[in-house]
Amino acid sequence: MKKVRIYGAGGHSQVIRKVLELNDIVVTDTYDDKPSTVHSAYQNTNIETGARDGKDAFPHEGDPVIIAVGNNLQRAEIAEFLKSTFEKAIHPSSIIAESAIVGEGTVVFAGAIIQPNTTVGKHVIVNTAASIDHDNSIGDYAHISPKAALCGHVEVGEGSHVGVGAVVIPKIKIGKWCTIGAGTVVIKDVPDYATVVGNPGRVIKINNPFVSQ
Repeated sequence: MKKVRIYGAGGHSQVIRKVLELNDIVVTDTYDDKPSTVHSAYQNTNIETGARDGKDAFPHEGDPVIIAVGNNLQRAEIAEFLKSTFEKAIHPSSIIAESAIVGEGTVVFAGAIIQPNTTVGKHVIVNTAASIDHDNSIGDYAHISPKAALCGHVEVGEGSHVGVGAVVIPKIKIGKWCTIGAGTVVIKDVPDYATVVGNPGRVIKINNPFVSQ
């Protein structure tokens, strides 16, 4: 029986645990950087301290890890300092074409669709009922939210978040670490670090999270 460890004990984590359960994958250990503030679903679960404040002491080796943290930037930070192997969590009701590639650490939730010749990077969240059409490229640490719809030949950069119910027309390039608001209709390319909202989508700000404001 396959075993994994989960890093993160918030609401996003409990959804991942359910996906693992449906795949008969056993969670052996649960870690969180703030064990005293975890989701109520973990009240009766032993939560161990994460690696952020003690990277050398953390048990990096062992069963593979899934980083169950919804914040893209935090997920990327954790992936960088963990010296562990990583596992995927793919819901049995999702549809993933044989020619699609799904990277390590990525989670695909119920009803999601990933069409042919699409590449999904590492530690990506493909959320409930998201639709990613053919020939897409989804960068590492991105999040495609529930019921978001990406048409063909769309590129989503590293760390970008496509909000709930957003629509992206074909052949659009969304830069890295962007935020596409809920319900936004993206009809033209989006520069790095941009926040886009509305129908049609418009850039309302540029904010590089790696530069102090």
